[in-house]
Amino acid sequence: MKKSKLLFLVSFGIFITMGIIISCTKDELKKSEVPPVVANNNPSFTEEFDTVGNLVAKGWVFKNNSTPLGQTGWRQGRYEAANQVKFTTVGPYLGFPAYSAHNTPNDFVSCDVSCLTDMDGNGGNISAWLISPELPLRNGDKIIFYSRATNDALYYDAATDRMQVRANFTDGKPDVGKTSLSVGSFTTILLDINANRVYNYQGGYPSIWTKYTITLSGIPGDSIPKGRFAFRYFNEDAGLQGGSGASGTYYNPTVVGIDSLAFIHP
Repeated sequence: MKKSKLLFLVSFGIFITMGIIISCTKDELKKSEVPPVVANNNPSFTEEFDTVGNLVAKGWVFKNNSTPLGQTGWRQGRYEAANQVKFTTVGPYLGFPAYSAHNTPNDFVSCDVSCLTDMDGNGGNISAWLISPELPLRNGDKIIFYSRATNDALYYDAATDRMQVRANFTDGKPDVGKTSLSVGSFTTILLDINANRVYNYQGGYPSIWTKYTITLSGIPGDSIPKGRFAFRYFNEDAGLQGGSGASGTYYNPTVVGIDSLAFIHP
């Protein structure tokens, strides 16, 4: 009887020991299958502008230098019923739906004539900036995005929109100056959409989502540790009823949008 108990205890002990060995082996195997954590220092990013209110926390900077200064600058994508904004000649909606909508048709960033005040109908100068986070920049980097303006076929007056993409290759500061014509440290023009301010319906700013690809070049020393790029909605002598400035031509902006932005730092 004692021998039977002894054999049982020895067998039970061996079983437990084997269980511990097998368990430890499995745990060690699991640990060996987990790859080590590697820091990702690549600044490449994508931005869908689904929630424009979160951009500041990501390092983006908004600056509206338009004169006379209006109520808004760059904002959540504009696509709303025209009767809510007191427009009666632009069809059922003011603006347009997003190129890439994840939650709502407003999942993009936009800017429009409301960034200046046009109470007297004399217009003014639009200069509204959307400035990227601070980034290391080097020749060969790419900025890819989609943009469009409103289809102005139903507008009473022909529309004219313009947007520049500028870069600061000097430092990482979001300095654009303080006036509607100043550019601060953003002295390099990367792209100027509708620089000649042609009517949109005549081939000016595209009225369908259009892809733009910018490849950075001309950076002193090939690269800089701190820089920024910026989108500037820009138009002189502009307003709801056009302007009356030195150019002698009246310009009626509509709405421009940006969606599906990618910054690629290979």
